[in-house]
Amino acid sequence: MPETPYRREPGYAQRYRDQRFAAGSGSGHGTDRRERAALRELLRLAPTTSGAWLDAPSGAGRMSAELPGPVVQVDRDAAMLRASPMPSPRVCGSVHALPFADGCFAGTLCHRLLQHIPTAVERIDILRELARVTCGPIVVSFFDATSLQHLRRRLRRLFGKPRSGRSAVARWAFLAELRQAGLPPVAVRGLRRCVADQTLVLCLPRHPAAGRH
Repeated sequence: MPETPYRREPGYAQRYRDQRFAAGSGSGHGTDRRERAALRELLRLAPTTSGAWLDAPSGAGRMSAELPGPVVQVDRDAAMLRASPMPSPRVCGSVHALPFADGCFAGTLCHRLLQHIPTAVERIDILRELARVTCGPIVVSFFDATSLQHLRRRLRRLFGKPRSGRSAVARWAFLAELRQAGLPPVAVRGLRRCVADQTLVLCLPRHPAAGRH
């Protein structure tokens, strides 16, 4: 399936990096704090690994510094990669077809992507590609449909507000998608259970040894 190219105004990546989750940005700063806390908690539960981690898509690198070890950043948007302050290797590419060998990463983070993917088939394809290149823990995020935030979004659409382009899925259904992709879920952390839709999941691929030491 061809991917729609990004069409963003000049300076978007820098504004996203500097303003979207900064102090004084309204709910963005609190969201950033809760997302980092949830990721750190899941990483503490993950098996110890050695080697590089993949951050895909990395955006401007907001979460890359939270990962344990050297990081390779991947994003479709070259401007986002240029905006990252981290001195990490950066690859402009797609999570649908990652340009890496099987099992070459000790762990992977896929954050704030799957809520933009509307179908289970496409989500599972992406998850399988993440599993292919990773021999250790994988942390992914999704939007939980059983949340007040998602209910508010649906009500806004009923009153004629434009669609946000974000897709939510019931937690049980997303966990089933993970298993179908060969990524058994180990732990789930919602930012604010039943209130916020953003939810992070720790998975372990079904590879021998799974990068454990």
